[in-house]
Amino acid sequence: MYKVLKLIALFLIIPNFALAQKLGHIDSEYVLNKMPEYSEKKAEIDQLAKDYQKEVRSLLSEVEAMRSDLRSKEVLFTAEMKKEREAEIEKKAQEALDKQTQLFGFDGLLFKKQEELLQPLRQKLWEAVESVARQRGLDYILDKAADVGIIYSNPVHDYTEYVLEELGLLEDDN
Repeated sequence: MYKVLKLIALFLIIPNFALAQKLGHIDSEYVLNKMPEYSEKKAEIDQLAKDYQKEVRSLLSEVEAMRSDLRSKEVLFTAEMKKEREAEIEKKAQEALDKQTQLFGFDGLLFKKQEELLQPLRQKLWEAVESVARQRGLDYILDKAADVGIIYSNPVHDYTEYVLEELGLLEDDN
């Protein structure tokens, strides 16, 4: 009997608690793409990635050229000379791999530059989100662009336009 009363109380409390929570959502990707500075920073990051990729490709081309040279002259080398060349090639290949990791790895230069350039914009966005949440009396705002798993959301609760307005990025469609 006690368990039944506990269960009934739980069913009465949970819906009231859930109704007391006010949720909203935004699309941070959409907001960031509306920010002119974001496009500039994104272009700078893309250019840096291309430059880094070119650098790595250059090293890999050197490795391929060394391998091709070894294959073409292989019959002229002694076993010892061949081993020396293969060791040089492996050293160069490892150098290319290390460079790729240094530039593109999880904590690589590109990642660090991306964080450096985009963090101020993200901070500006989150301050605007917090301001909108306080103004609208929201308890939570979810981000559709993040991996939160929203599979459906009522457009009535979309506060993206308010965040754009808060940032001064809302365009008149009239």
